[in-house]
Amino acid sequence: MATRTVAYLGKSPLPKIVVQKRIAAFMLKETSKKEKIPPKEITALLLDAEQVKKLKSLQQDFAYRLKKIDKALKEDMFRDFKTNYIYNTNAIEGNTLTLEETNMVVNDKKTPAGKDLREIYDHLNAKETFDYLLKNKPEINLKSIIDIHARLLKNIDARVGAFRRHDVRIVGADFKPTEAQYVYTDMNLLLKWYKKFEKKLHPLIVAAIFHEKFERIHPFYDGNGRTGRMLLNLMLLKSSFPPLIVSNAARKGYYLALSEGHKAGLTAIEPQHYKSIVQFCYLQLCETYEKIFSQWG
Repeated sequence: MATRTVAYLGKSPLPKIVVQKRIAAFMLKETSKKEKIPPKEITALLLDAEQVKKLKSLQQDFAYRLKKIDKALKEDMFRDFKTNYIYNTNAIEGNTLTLEETNMVVNDKKTPAGKDLREIYDHLNAKETFDYLLKNKPEINLKSIIDIHARLLKNIDARVGAFRRHDVRIVGADFKPTEAQYVYTDMNLLLKWYKKFEKKLHPLIVAAIFHEKFERIHPFYDGNGRTGRMLLNLMLLKSSFPPLIVSNAARKGYYLALSEGHKAGLTAIEPQHYKSIVQFCYLQLCETYEKIFSQWG
């Protein structure tokens, strides 16, 4: 799976009736399968009892540490997280700054010699965006998603403020992103899915599956991976879980897990296809917590 969109073709807006038929088709397909597997059983198929117990313990420990440490130490803890998160999330997209150079940019406010300005903005934007989400924890809707994307692409790409209006092709990808004419429709369907299951399934499961579906729609020209990982962490924070880092070293496994999820229906939960991405996120969350958050307080 590659990270660059390389081609797009113009499309005119769809007639309202065509959009309505697309939504109706999705709803009919979902209804025909109607909750054959209850939410509790879905959770059990994607996370075993020991993993659920581990996540509960981790959530409680995180809450305890946040309550225990003072404001300055809390800022240091999240500074540690942000430095590692920003390095990894942008490295996945091809950013060449090292972890040391990332620290220079986001914490020391210094610019490494010989680095492209876009790479610097990548890091600065990620820091500002995460700080905004951590402080405000906005509701997840079309407006906030477009806003998060615009924050991440500030001074990098002028194509912000709306979803893409052209079809795109991703070099090396094994899936076809949503056609441009259907992006708003599919994003609305995804948000309806999220509202339906956010209280029924384990928060990590919801965040992981939402992330896959978002990446498959690929609603923007650029910045989909960075935006998707920010949304994943926003969902975790809103559920009182610590955020996670998708390690650049685990990039191959990450792409494979996403690819397996791409086989599922857009509004469906098919455990056989989502086991990989849920387990991947579980491991990354545990690794992030052990490496960073457990070391503070």
